Amino acid sequence: MKKIILTLVLVMSFAFTYGQTKWHEKQNKHFVEAAAKEYSLNESQQKELSENRMVMVKSFMDSNKAFKSGEITEDQKKEKNRETSKTFNGYFSQLVGKPYKEVAPFMARMRKELKNL
Repeated sequence: MKKIILTLVLVMSFAFTYGQTKWHEKQNKHFVEAAAKEYSLNESQQKELSENRMVMVKSFMDSNKAFKSGEITEDQKKEKNRETSKTFNGYFSQLVGKPYKEVAPFMARMRKELKNL
């Protein structure tokens, strides 16, 4: 009986992890496509953006996981997420060749759209 329950728990864990990863990949693809359309990004820029955005997403996931497990405090999580956002926003501004003030409306629109995917 223990083996059956353990097997079910493992299967459920893998299924949830796989589903969450697919959801993040879907969000990432939507973001990159919208950015490419908005800022006329070429293929190599799109690939680079996709990779950098997934690094950001994984950093957010890691900080949330660390917070939930008690490894870091809520303030530490917020600080880590703030630094991650700042790094990505700086990278994105440089990629599209515009200051953050000009790309901020796009980023805000994307946050709303990505929540509804």
